[in-house]
Amino acid sequence: MTTPIFSAKLDALPATLELFREYDAGGLATALAAGSRCHALSIGSGGSAIAAEYLVRCRDTLGLGPTTVQTPMQVVLDQHDLTESDVWLFSAGGENPDAAAASRAALDRKARSIHLVTRNPDGAAADIVEKGGGYLHVVPVAEPKDGYLATHSLLSSVVGLLLACDQVSRDPRGTLHLLDALSSCLTDMRDPATRTSRTVAMSHLRRTDTVVVTADPLLRPTAVLFDTSIWEAALCHVQTADFRNLAHGRHAWLHHRLDETLILAFTGTDSRATWAAMETLLPTSLHRLTLDFGSGGRLDNVLSLVDGLGMIEAMGVVLGIDPGKPGIGDFGRSIYEDRSLADLAKAMPAHVRHKRAAIAKSDVHNPADDSLDTIGRNRLQFLSQADIGGAVFDYDGTIVTTAGRWSVPDQVIVDELVRLHRAGLAIGFATGRGGSAGEDLRKVLPAEILPSIPIGYYNGGYLRTADVDIGQDHPLADPAIVETAEWLRQRGELFLRHEFKHREVQITVDMDRLCHPYRFPIDMEACPPFAADRIRVTGSGHSYDIIPSTSSKLVVVDALRAQLPAWAEVLCFGDSGSHPGNDYALLSHRFGISVGEVCGAANGCWSLFGAGPIGPDALLKILRALVPSENGRIRFDVASLGLDRR
Repeated sequence: MTTPIFSAKLDALPATLELFREYDAGGLATALAAGSRCHALSIGSGGSAIAAEYLVRCRDTLGLGPTTVQTPMQVVLDQHDLTESDVWLFSAGGENPDAAAASRAALDRKARSIHLVTRNPDGAAADIVEKGGGYLHVVPVAEPKDGYLATHSLLSSVVGLLLACDQVSRDPRGTLHLLDALSSCLTDMRDPATRTSRTVAMSHLRRTDTVVVTADPLLRPTAVLFDTSIWEAALCHVQTADFRNLAHGRHAWLHHRLDETLILAFTGTDSRATWAAMETLLPTSLHRLTLDFGSGGRLDNVLSLVDGLGMIEAMGVVLGIDPGKPGIGDFGRSIYEDRSLADLAKAMPAHVRHKRAAIAKSDVHNPADDSLDTIGRNRLQFLSQADIGGAVFDYDGTIVTTAGRWSVPDQVIVDELVRLHRAGLAIGFATGRGGSAGEDLRKVLPAEILPSIPIGYYNGGYLRTADVDIGQDHPLADPAIVETAEWLRQRGELFLRHEFKHREVQITVDMDRLCHPYRFPIDMEACPPFAADRIRVTGSGHSYDIIPSTSSKLVVVDALRAQLPAWAEVLCFGDSGSHPGNDYALLSHRFGISVGEVCGAANGCWSLFGAGPIGPDALLKILRALVPSENGRIRFDVASLGLDRR
């Protein structure tokens, strides 16, 4: 054999398989079953990408739900939250910087659960996952070091999943049956006659040739094995495609390089006819090798991976390259160990990711802005160093949840507001509501503090203290609002149900009453008072508010500042910080904090926790971090929230 290192690894694989006769797959089985009807993200690179693909097949055969495969870099750079997704990470040693980066990103993106499948419980990725409340699934290997290509770790990962899936299945085949089948396959793969026949089948292959791996999609793990191994061992050129994707244009490669191409076709029960029909149309001189792997089920896939390793060995023999040690340049180890992705993941905690997603949504980026990491850390520093004298709160979505907006605030929120008021914090409220907000606050706040609390009703269009019942004290009607209400009454085509709330200084339109809710601000451009800049449209989680252009929630901030000393900063809280959210102006400064949406400006509105927690849950954490300082003022104990990991 001319592949002593790789062949020795293959010869030792039965020792790893034997370890599974004592392995308890119950933890993996429980984790898989818990992901039923949920999306899963399967992450791996190099040899671990093969195991990541195998998880897709496992979950599909068990009917657990859709699974997406990504590389660590994709996981770091994607921005949607993962609160509805289980994340599965595959890393043999768990020590490489990319595995650590993916682990950190999954936590910051609020994954529903995180599972790391590894042979090393002491790796950097394992440490991150465990500290973040994730789960380790340690699979046994007879040889801790794989060599250059994944062998023992690959077999261990897929066999662990195979046995776990067998437990989850309602019709298990049994651990001994599965292990015996694999043992037989390993014996055949290492048989001298089998090795010789595979070498003969590959004997025409040259280093300058291209191997086209075309496969049944249900056998994608094996296709990825060849794509990864051929490239990583520098055996020859390779490209992969399923049968029909090959037929859509990629066949031109065969026409121009017929004598330089080998087709490896991996078929299954459902794809045999498709490949057979195509193969009859291909030139007879084209080198091809077809292997069939039955139904493409869980066991079939592991068996095909074992056969695939044997074929990779045969390629190495023919080409004179040992896949276990093909030789790499001096730069190879350096680029593998590069920590730039890990540094990037560290620079993107949850609140930075939240802002980054908002910027992407607006699709506007100012290259002159500082990095979001820098801006985010500076904002936390400003907050921690500020002497705070006041706080202004939006109501719906902030003090109460949007869904629970017709209930009074939770007592824990009320207790914190009262504590802070008695500690010297001036408090105000700015709400899109009318008198109902004041009515609810009067039910829960002590009567003696109500006269000191300003409330900006109708998005700041009417300012009164909390002790005043504005049901008995109406604002004057704004002419632009009156004119707009009449215009809306004539625009029935905008509504599913032609109704809205008309108050003296505000019109409120529930989104579920509109034909095209997200187009409503554009539809309003045809309204004369809007075109004349006499009114503007703001939004919340459930409705649009049409208000005079002169109305602003900032009137409450001004009211507090008027009674505070010059040194005192005013914190502002809301949930609709995006543009045109009704908290946009209130929050777009360094002392504005969103407990919901943020805007697309790098230096505008930010949250502290990212995608979650939100609303009153997020507010409660923040209120509890507002504490008396040594000089008798209020300070924000930002460090107690654990937001800055540096």
